[in-house]
Amino acid sequence: YGSQLLYRFDKNFKHIKTIGGPGKEHGKFNTCHGIWISTLKKDPELYVADRANNRVEVYSLEQEYKRTLPDFRLPCCFYQHEGQLYVPELGARVTILDADDKVVARLGDGAGVKDVKDRPELFGAPHALTVASNGDLYVIEWLPYGRPRKLRPTPV
Repeated sequence: YGSQLLYRFDKNFKHIKTIGGPGKEHGKFNTCHGIWISTLKKDPELYVADRANNRVEVYSLEQEYKRTLPDFRLPCCFYQHEGQLYVPELGARVTILDADDKVVARLGDGAGVKDVKDRPELFGAPHALTVASNGDLYVIEWLPYGRPRKLRPTPV
């Protein structure tokens, strides 16, 4: 949370490179919250949840800037499953991306709803998630009363 720096080390923990620092321009972060090595494309890529800048920044494994994915609401972290990347957003939804960074779905958009406690179809503040091998989605929300959620995929 403090320095907004992203370090790269080799397998022997020798420092190779550092990027980041506080800011809004590419290569700078405002609450660099989660990172993920995506293997959805031929070449793996580094995804960074730049939470307070409401974006996801994508880098090569050598930490070279590649692109920005805008239109997120406080992204927290990532989870990859069966060709898709899942992103919980504290801004009241979960976004699912395909291998080309296209939005496949935005789940449970509870933005603007004061209390989602009795609204199981809406998210209040998704903070982390995982996906089981059968496709079940488990989401943990950052709410005063806590709210772990389990969603099952439905056939199309």
